[in-house]
Amino acid sequence: MENLRKLRENYEALKAALPWLDCYVTDWQPSWTDVPLTSPVEYRQLRTDSGNPRLVVQTEHTFDEIEKMAADAPEINFIIASGGKRLIYHFEIASQLIAKYPNLYLCTANLCNELALERLVAMGLKDKLLFGTMMPYLDPGQALGPLALGRLDWQTKCDIAGNNFRRLLGETPVYPPEVPLVKVAPFIVDAHTHSIEDPSLEKFPPYFGQAKWEYWQRRMDDMAVTHSFITPAEKLLAKNENLISGMCRESGGKCRYFEVFDPRDVEASLRDLEQSLPDPMCIGIKIHPSVHQTPGSDERYANAFEMAAKYHKPIMTHSWGVSDYNQAQQFATPAQFDTHLNSYPEVTFVFGHTGGRPNGLPEAVEMCRKHPQCMNDLAGDLFNNGFLQHAISEIGADKLIFATDIYWIDLRCMLAMLFEQHLSDGDLYRILRLNALKTYLPDEKTV
Repeated sequence: MENLRKLRENYEALKAALPWLDCYVTDWQPSWTDVPLTSPVEYRQLRTDSGNPRLVVQTEHTFDEIEKMAADAPEINFIIASGGKRLIYHFEIASQLIAKYPNLYLCTANLCNELALERLVAMGLKDKLLFGTMMPYLDPGQALGPLALGRLDWQTKCDIAGNNFRRLLGETPVYPPEVPLVKVAPFIVDAHTHSIEDPSLEKFPPYFGQAKWEYWQRRMDDMAVTHSFITPAEKLLAKNENLISGMCRESGGKCRYFEVFDPRDVEASLRDLEQSLPDPMCIGIKIHPSVHQTPGSDERYANAFEMAAKYHKPIMTHSWGVSDYNQAQQFATPAQFDTHLNSYPEVTFVFGHTGGRPNGLPEAVEMCRKHPQCMNDLAGDLFNNGFLQHAISEIGADKLIFATDIYWIDLRCMLAMLFEQHLSDGDLYRILRLNALKTYLPDEKTV
């Protein structure tokens, strides 16, 4: 637990020292009324319809429109800011535009691609990045963490934290005494990640997502992770051969994998499960009702539960709330699993993403209260202000498992959100490590 304390103290020291100036506070209201409503740092409120600098909410314009704005009004400094949908898919086009136009900048709120800031700085774009939180709609930790814990030099951190914005406002930059980033020995378990062999298959450029141990060893050491539990993207999208067990063995068990059950092809899935579940490198079964477009209540999932019971391994599912722009999410709402959870109380069941959105969380809470075998992981962009606060208060720290969704989401987003909850060291250590080991590696002696 000493490594946790060191990392937490370092985060708090970095947060206290950096010259923050938030460029993106919004009038969008959070989903809960009992959450902080103002940015935790100094801020300036900008408009989207006038002023200089000026916010451009990405979901309200196409990128062609944003480019035309920049070209037509070179005297106005436009700041590309996230809307209510993921900014992650637009990493490539956003970086191209801010590189092309001197008057285009990018706000860091909801910019959660793995190592997004380091990658953009390496492209020579450090002066085009402006810290923002999107408070009160989003949790500020998602923006504080990647910068405070960033692998960046101190001047660059200070510039992104507030000085780039100050210069646009005609204010004097601030450079406080440096607080160095402390490297701690690994202790975190990341219980929900993905690999992908062909990055071109994704809508955004994944960061070293292939199943190569040299890639995963570096990211895990850099982020203080001892274990990563991985589902290959190819196994979710098609019934491919096992692409990852070799890397897991090369890692000495630091990486483990989920085998996928696809209810649309029960016979092939059962063959894969019979082969993989006896393997100590396989830590459980992954189901994904949204990708497979099969409701969680479908009777075919009983086959996965029977296999999980036979081999004493857990099931982890993608879970989410009903979405008005992604109809497939309706298949993965937490309450759909109620019948299976009643029938197989001996099977540990993990709600990946803990319901995924504010409308999915209450169902995850209900299922956990009704079924003691349920756990929840924190993978994904669970950034709505109040989501984590209510997950902790209504589900409990003993039922939450730290996870990121890498290659999708930067680990430091959720890590800082947890730090911002001011949990006890014991509760935080349970979430960051012990709950995952209890759930997925119960028979191994892992401290």
